[in-house]
Amino acid sequence: MDSVAQRLLQRINAQTWPWVRGVPDEPQAGSLTWEVPHAEIVTAEDKREASFIASQTLHYLRSALDHLIYNASWLDQGAPQEKTQFPILGDRNKWCTQKTIMDLGNMSPKHISWIEAVQPFNNVEWTKTLQALSNADKHRFGVEVSPTVQLGVNVSEAIDDSRSPGVKLAQIERISLRLFLPTLKPYGEIPRTFDEMFIGAASVINPFLEEAGIQTIEVSPAHATASDS
Repeated sequence: MDSVAQRLLQRINAQTWPWVRGVPDEPQAGSLTWEVPHAEIVTAEDKREASFIASQTLHYLRSALDHLIYNASWLDQGAPQEKTQFPILGDRNKWCTQKTIMDLGNMSPKHISWIEAVQPFNNVEWTKTLQALSNADKHRFGVEVSPTVQLGVNVSEAIDDSRSPGVKLAQIERISLRLFLPTLKPYGEIPRTFDEMFIGAASVINPFLEEAGIQTIEVSPAHATASDS
């Protein structure tokens, strides 16, 4: 995802973007619509690549959690358990159903309590986010990432455009790139949204690894996928 962001930032920096234009939309009210007089920087290819990477990442994260249940139930029962998966439930009433018991592979009560503690019905945000994104990705459409270029301007210092009566020009002070997830309401932003899911997943996997004498997972927050230029 960093490589997608860096490619976009290079394309942004190759442009000459000194101004945005304020075009009157209601002359009597004095309001303006601010627009950039340049070609669009973010392409359909950029959106497809970023969305594909996000979809892969969600798949790997869900797979890691499913593998956790499979291996933990195997250790608890002494034999592999069939049709296990990591349940993510927003309804507490579904937790004690036969399906959830099968999903958990008859793990020990202690281990079941560790999984229960991170369920969306316990107001855990990272599993709620993972459920929303992965359900959309699996059942309706690939998860969408929307790369968005944002311009920082000081409209209070705008000047008149001598070539166009009524048009104002404001100097661009900052250009930045944000990677949004429109599937989430309000929009989530990469890397913050994925950081929260990675850190949350490690927090539930690590107690199992520590108990089994296996090295735990360290997750460092991602860095400059949302960069200023």
